[in-house]
This record gives sequence, C-alpha cells and structure tokens, in this order.
Amino acid sequence: MKSRRDVARPLRLLIAVDAFGDEHIQALCEAASGRAVCDRLGQDASADEYRRAMAAAEVMVGWPDPDLLAASPLRLLLLPSAGYEEYLTPELAARDDLVVCNAGGAYSEGVAEHCVAMMLALVRRLPEYLRAMPGRSWEHLHRHGRLAGSTVCVIGLGTLGSAIAWRCAALGMRVVGVRQHPDRPCPNVSEVFGPEALVAAVAEADHVVGALPGGATTRGLISREVLAAMKPGAYLYNVGRGPSVDETALVERLAGGHLAGAGLDVFAVEPLPDDSPLWAMENVIVTPHMAGYTWDYADELCDVFAANLARHSAGEPLHHVVDLSPGAAT
Repeated sequence: MKSRRDVARPLRLLIAVDAFGDEHIQALCEAASGRAVCDRLGQDASADEYRRAMAAAEVMVGWPDPDLLAASPLRLLLLPSAGYEEYLTPELAARDDLVVCNAGGAYSEGVAEHCVAMMLALVRRLPEYLRAMPGRSWEHLHRHGRLAGSTVCVIGLGTLGSAIAWRCAALGMRVVGVRQHPDRPCPNVSEVFGPEALVAAVAEADHVVGALPGGATTRGLISREVLAAMKPGAYLYNVGRGPSVDETALVERLAGGHLAGAGLDVFAVEPLPDDSPLWAMENVIVTPHMAGYTWDYADELCDVFAANLARHSAGEPLHHVVDLSPGAAT
C-alpha cells in the first residue's frame, strides 16, 4: 500500500452499492488512474455470487459478509458506512494484507443537521403541536425552550461530533465535549473532558449528544450512572451507535420525569422492537437510523471513495483506515 502500484497493471474493482449510478462508477474508475477494470454486483446477490466476484477483485466497495471477506484475496475494502462493528472478527484481524476504510465524513453533515433538528423540535415542543393538529387544537403549550444560552455536551468529537459542535455553537450554545484524548482541542468546543470525567461533563449540560463510534470500548458508555448524573430537565440525543446507551435506564429516566426528552436515531436492537416503551413516549422522537441519508448521499460517498482510490493507485496513505484489532472501536 505504501509503494506506488504498478501502473501497467489494471486495478480489479468490485462495486456492490445499488445507490451508485453509471456516473459514480465512471468517477471511481477515473480516480483509480483510469486503469480500473470494474465489475458490478447487486447488494442482494447470493453468497456464491459474492464469493466468485470477490475472488476476481483487488478492491471492493460494499458490505461483504465478514467470513467471505476473510477468505477472499481482496486487499482493500471501502465500506459505504461509518460503522464496521461486524468486521471486528479474529479472522479479519489476522489479515495483515487487508485494509478496510469506512465512509468517513460522508454522512456527518446530514446526521449533524438531523440532530439539531431533533433538539429544536423538542425544546420548541413541536411533536406535541403536531399531535394536536388532527383535533384542530389552538392551545399554547407555554414553557417553550431555546437552544441559545444553553449548554450541550457532545460525547465523541470525531468527524460527526465536530460537525454537531459547529452547529450548536452557531446557535449560541456553549459546547463542551468528551473524547478519548482530551488534550486534542476541538473547534467550537470550550472544554474537552476525557472518558474518566464523563459524569462530570454531562452534569452541567442541558443537552447531551451521543456521537460515539461502535465497538467494545463504547458499548454502554452512556450508562445508568451517566444518565443519573444528567441535570433534571435535560435532553439526551443518540445519533452515533445504539449500544452506547443503556436503553433500559434511559426509559426509566424519561418515564420518571428526570429527563425532559430524547431524540434517538440509533438503538441497541434495530429495527426497534414493537414492544419498546420508546415508541409510546410523548417526549421521545424516534427515527429509523436514517439521519445520514440526504438526497445526494451517493455523491458524497462517491467523493470519499474516489479520493481513497486515487491515493491507493498512487501508493499514498489512505484516509479513514479502521482498526480491525480485537477490542477496537470504529
């Protein structure tokens, strides 16, 4: 990966992303120095079809089965998603010759806007007004909140968390954050805490946003203790990974009135089970893990992949390389 590829040898590229059109395929081939031999595969293809197509490819764009990936000759996988938890397997960790990259910030702008939309909707009590519309109710609910002047704690200050922090600061909010390495400053964040100070960080916030990656290190990080430390009347939002939040404890805090509300796009089990209490809670916004999707998300994905294919062809270090080692997080 560090030495320049043999320019005389075409790159065998396999693309299994149904959202990509011909213009996207052309852009990806051109990014690979114009020397790519491209094969397409439908996302719903059979395991045998995936196996045969992967056996003839060097680079793949898609979501292959981890077992098929481990047994394939692929050298580079470009995942069309931010998360890659299912690829944290011992077999893939043992593949020193395989590099996996996620989609990086392709979805961050959409997710950040979705998060802020949920924040505004809850403080302005929009879900309650929407529920009142069928009855043609003209009743002021009063006690509407505002974001300006309030404090938000963003847990996870990667590409997504930074995008959320920027928008919150633009709305006049004080932004604090939590990240693995608190010595690394983040624009628009007034104070950065380490994971060991998570309880103290959320205790001063009116809004707490989970923008965490997946993996073992973040599972249950927003725990019962953390939720109990949040100030009465605060709001929780999760737009990172569902398993990072103790949902049972969250339901209890919402039902008991300790928390004013929650905006949730990701969940521990997806789809969210029919019997989840979250469905029926009037102070909760539930969206089906769609925050990152915008009308042009395929273009954003293509740009991210094209940049990495160009770097791969030039033998340069790749962006958004993920750590497949045991216990790693996305």
